[in-house]
Amino acid sequence: MKPLIALILALAPAAAAAGPFDQPWAIVASDAAPSGDANLRPVTVSRVDGESASRNRAIVAPGRRMVTVGLPPGKGFSVGTQETFELDASPCMRYHLAAKLDVSAGERWKAVVRSSETIGECLAKFKGGTTPR
Repeated sequence: MKPLIALILALAPAAAAAGPFDQPWAIVASDAAPSGDANLRPVTVSRVDGESASRNRAIVAPGRRMVTVGLPPGKGFSVGTQETFELDASPCMRYHLAAKLDVSAGERWKAVVRSSETIGECLAKFKGGTTPR
């Protein structure tokens, strides 16, 4: 019994040291690129699955993720708003998020995936990545 416990304790630090890049990953980020659509605005990526995002992006494992994004207050409004939506993140994909304003309803908007692209480094490391879903 004692050798088994020693083996588990010896392997624990290696498991704890595993990082987000040891398996295929996805990136969820704000898209701040200019848009020809006046109703498309940049958002702030706040959280993914309840974990805080860093520098307006999050590196996540593939799968269904709950993403919380915020939109700063618009002209004539004093408070920004947030929305949480579900994103099915594919392996080796980067998702650029934005807000699509509903001009007929004032401050109403919906989070959208403005664009997505493959992450070349991830595809090279883990052959056989996927296309966006």
